[in-house]
Amino acid sequence: MNKTLTFNLSTIASTASKFNDEAFDKSVQAFEDKQPKKSLETLLDYLNGEFRLKYGNADGTELTIPHGSIIVNLRIEGDTLSITAPFLSLPEKNRVPLLRQVAGLNFTALDLAAIVLRGNHLAFEFRCPLALVEPHKMYYLLREICSTGDKYDDEFVTKFGAQRVYEPRVTPYDARLVDAIYDVIQLSCREALDALKGFENARQYGYAWNVLNTTLMKILYYAHPQGQLLNDLNKAVWNMDREDIPLPEIVAQGQQAVERVQKLSKEALAEDLYFVETFVPDKRRSNLKNIQDNFESSFENVSKAFENDDWLYCCMVIIYQFYKLYFYNNVQDDVNAVIVGALNQSSAKPMEEAAPILYKAMKNIMNGDLTPPAENPLENTDMSDYMKMVHQSMQNVNVSELAKQMKNLMSSFFGGGKK
Repeated sequence: MNKTLTFNLSTIASTASKFNDEAFDKSVQAFEDKQPKKSLETLLDYLNGEFRLKYGNADGTELTIPHGSIIVNLRIEGDTLSITAPFLSLPEKNRVPLLRQVAGLNFTALDLAAIVLRGNHLAFEFRCPLALVEPHKMYYLLREICSTGDKYDDEFVTKFGAQRVYEPRVTPYDARLVDAIYDVIQLSCREALDALKGFENARQYGYAWNVLNTTLMKILYYAHPQGQLLNDLNKAVWNMDREDIPLPEIVAQGQQAVERVQKLSKEALAEDLYFVETFVPDKRRSNLKNIQDNFESSFENVSKAFENDDWLYCCMVIIYQFYKLYFYNNVQDDVNAVIVGALNQSSAKPMEEAAPILYKAMKNIMNGDLTPPAENPLENTDMSDYMKMVHQSMQNVNVSELAKQMKNLMSSFFGGGKK
């Protein structure tokens, strides 16, 4: 492998989180002041300042918030908070294996909520006294419902033929963007598989592992797929970190994952390329201190390699660490600008040219120097402009229609009455 992987700027306008730390602090203070309703309200403001106005009723006692392919309903009745999220309808066939999988989620993926069976429907449920809505607990609860629901509904629909209770409101990527994403994925897979041949022939399985894992995360960074493709790519990345099988076998599995993505037709790819409203993001909010802590060990190693002119090691490790940061985090704009600038300038460059660019970017982040590059590719992309337009179109949600859907869903779950 003589050149770095080609860089393609993310199709979303910003990788930054919408979390409002000040609102979370207010939520904690309100809870300590024994104002639980205010604590819950400011926790929602922490997640997104528009939620209560956009999805809540006049007195703030009920909110109906979409997250991917589920709807989360929060209702305050007297001194009690109840949360319900309709999940799936049971299929005619494969009910028993599906219910086994759901039972497993209740014991593994869920700590606070539970998936219950109401007639022919499955739903997430949680109920507690309003006085116990501690902000950290409530954030974790909402996150586990959103993450589990949005992840496993696609898998159970595909695997068992279950039916969604709620069809998500989505905006598909237009044909122009799908064409661009398809071409980038094809190029990314070719680059990875070509590099893999050389590393395997030299029995350099560490580098082989690196290029495959980086490519999987690069596709996620660039395309932002949804649905089953998102689940498959996430699983492929997590499987690359398995420690219970030999490294050559992990590499073989990573190769198969890249090849499966490469073989996707444009039509199949387009089915999982869309923008959808989210409630609680699955990724963490980045901050500079945590980034520096996570980079520390790798930075020490690449610094030694840089001094020894080991350009291949420098480039492979730094690029991997950058995409890993995006895989686990919503990355703040200042750090994003530094990384994007370096990846853009070093894209498809010989290793000896790319290494100083990438090393400087990582060094600047470690030193807290987040001065953006002179030529910032974030300012020159029609794709980002397009995704801004798409995101804006998603803001025009018909809230009354959404609430009507939720009431109908609740009626089907509970036989028309409230409990």
